[in-house]
Amino acid sequence: MDLDILNNKIVIIDDRLKSSLLEMISNKLMNIKIITLSELKRNYYFNYDKETIYYVCSHYNVISDIAKIYINNLYYIDDINEDKIKFLKEIKKDLEDNNLLYKNELFSNFLKDKEVILLDLKYIDKFYLNILNKLNCKISYIDLYNHNSIKTIYECNDMEEEISLVCSKISELIKSGININNIKISNVNNDYCFVIKKYFKMFNIPINLDNNSSINGTSLVKIFKSNYDSDINKTLEIVYDNIIDTNDMFIYKKLIDIVNSYSFIDDYNNVKDLIFNDISNTKLKSVIYDNAVNDIDFMHEIVNEDDYVFLINYNEGVIPINYKDEDYLSDKTKSILNISTSIELNEMEVLNIREKISSINNLIITYSTHNLDGELYISSSYDEKKLKKEKVNISFNNSNSFNKYSLVIYKDLYNKYGSINDEFKLLNNKYKDLKYLSYDNKFKKFDIKNDGIMLSYSSIQKYNECSFKYYLDKYLVLDKYEDNYSASVGNITHKVLSLCFNDDFDFEVEFNKAVDNCDYEFSYSELYFLNKIKDTLQKSIKVIKKQLKYTLLQNIMYEKEIIIEINKELNIRLKGFVDKIMSSNVNDKCIVAIIDYKTGVNDEASIKNCSYGINMQLPIYIYLVNKSNIFKNVKIGGMYLQKLYSNKNDEDLEESLKLQGYTNSDNDILSIVDNTYENSKLIKSLKTNKDGSLYYHSKVLSDDEIEDLNKLVESKIEECYKNINSSCFDINPKVIGNINYGCRYCKYKDICFVKEEDIVTLSNKGGEE
Repeated sequence: MDLDILNNKIVIIDDRLKSSLLEMISNKLMNIKIITLSELKRNYYFNYDKETIYYVCSHYNVISDIAKIYINNLYYIDDINEDKIKFLKEIKKDLEDNNLLYKNELFSNFLKDKEVILLDLKYIDKFYLNILNKLNCKISYIDLYNHNSIKTIYECNDMEEEISLVCSKISELIKSGININNIKISNVNNDYCFVIKKYFKMFNIPINLDNNSSINGTSLVKIFKSNYDSDINKTLEIVYDNIIDTNDMFIYKKLIDIVNSYSFIDDYNNVKDLIFNDISNTKLKSVIYDNAVNDIDFMHEIVNEDDYVFLINYNEGVIPINYKDEDYLSDKTKSILNISTSIELNEMEVLNIREKISSINNLIITYSTHNLDGELYISSSYDEKKLKKEKVNISFNNSNSFNKYSLVIYKDLYNKYGSINDEFKLLNNKYKDLKYLSYDNKFKKFDIKNDGIMLSYSSIQKYNECSFKYYLDKYLVLDKYEDNYSASVGNITHKVLSLCFNDDFDFEVEFNKAVDNCDYEFSYSELYFLNKIKDTLQKSIKVIKKQLKYTLLQNIMYEKEIIIEINKELNIRLKGFVDKIMSSNVNDKCIVAIIDYKTGVNDEASIKNCSYGINMQLPIYIYLVNKSNIFKNVKIGGMYLQKLYSNKNDEDLEESLKLQGYTNSDNDILSIVDNTYENSKLIKSLKTNKDGSLYYHSKVLSDDEIEDLNKLVESKIEECYKNINSSCFDINPKVIGNINYGCRYCKYKDICFVKEEDIVTLSNKGGEE
């Protein structure tokens, strides 16, 4: 189409086509007014913003999604006698009275009696036509392109055959001289993403796929949510301190944008749900290649004359969209309001798809007849007069990787069923040296570019348990965090314990608030056990408060995050989140003890495996305290775990809540940490003999031993980040004594295929006890 025909015209276009049209006319001197359908609706009737949504949520006690449904249906109300319409009228009047619907008084006068062009909008909802008719607009329809040639469609057995065919066709186009940037793929949904990435990699074809993943599951958003507070700037500061790379900075900026959109509110606790909902709808940044096949929205993007488009997944249930009579306003009500019903929208959708297929010059369509769930059917928009079915014929002249992969599949079929075809014979003859039914599970080393590394106790532990497990976790991110019962109980417990020493602490209020803020939904049986834990926790807090009488360390910090820089040049940092730090200034020294709460049963207070980089949590915490600027002239008084929920009855509660760990052996320091140390009421197994010497099983460390432990931690940190930077991620699970630390809780056994020779057996004499 000659775009000059649009000069000096008012053009109405689908919202998603606007950017494409602007790009097409960017090099032309044209006087053109472009109005999208949503702009037409909002300028003619009203617009709204986040404050409007917040008002409806708070005044009508609904979530944001329901509030948006109410507001968006305000466009359709009329004088009809129906309860839903009456309710919508009440909401609209309420919003108008509070100046929360924003009207463009000039728009109707601007558009009235004008000639307008509906561009690529031959079939649209009657709602928009009604607006134009009310304004007495003169409407004309123009299509960008209209190529009535018969298009090719391929029927494939499954999506694997479908995408391999597409890759083969794309390879042939590139070989023939077609610019890769003129090749598009469309109608990609989540089911196809993995297969597309797999096959495009085999054919060495770069592709830009739309990223449908939300930022919601990222570690930075979890930090934002767990530290969410009415003082939102404080929350954002905590998030900023945890930024590691450019992707984190992208997420951080998105969080700022979301927060700033609610600047009209005084207390950010009132918009917490709205902010969390916006986060869920915010997408991660995609990696964009300059020269690649691009994923396009088939129905809502303009395709150039010289573009080659592959419309995949042309199956019923995928395309066209199937509208149902399940909107807030029923089809019956829509008919009265002169709005297109679901039946009419479905008819228009089919016609629009057929028009779009006709409009594209170079179009290849594919669909599958089967998937893992069973039989599939061709789209209901299929028109046999306009689409010619061709036999699938995949070339083996474009990718050695694909050929070898195909040969392995054919060999599997031969071994299982004795199946032989011409493709098997051809490939088997070409790749005689192909290794079949052999597998090397060794990690193939390659360079990993790190923008920076944030180490922690858990990441160092994981790396030293098995470096391949660390790689799968941190680089491939295969272990997506999911809330479960145990983790949620731990989070609730830690939150309540961090507040229990506040003067205004109310156990019932804070426990219930922690449960309400937990994302996990407890089952009825889990709620039963949660109530028992609640009772035990309340009794435990009384014991923990009582324990304060046995120590002179009365300055206490809770839930303290410590981050220190290990290597500025490489941007390597170490962080820890300490549940409790107790301290006291004595003369010129600051005596410090650290305590970490544990809600599990498998945590060890032993440091005997520290020389292997395992069980280093407490030593890493004292290292962080020593290296940070929190205290001056630090003397470590002790480091402990406090195990919760480990007792079986209330009589054993005080004993089970005794601190488990290591205390400074210096008597002066010991007496400050625990004034009952002769027969300790605070620390497990700590007591003295009749001659005043410490009991044999008392766990104590001298100043020199604590300093040696600090040096050991430092060397293990250095060793860890050097190995990570050198891409040392071998499968090497560590076994100490009878415990396989690498494999015991590992989720990746079906990935690594660990062999006996991969296991590293270490001495049970790690360095202590």
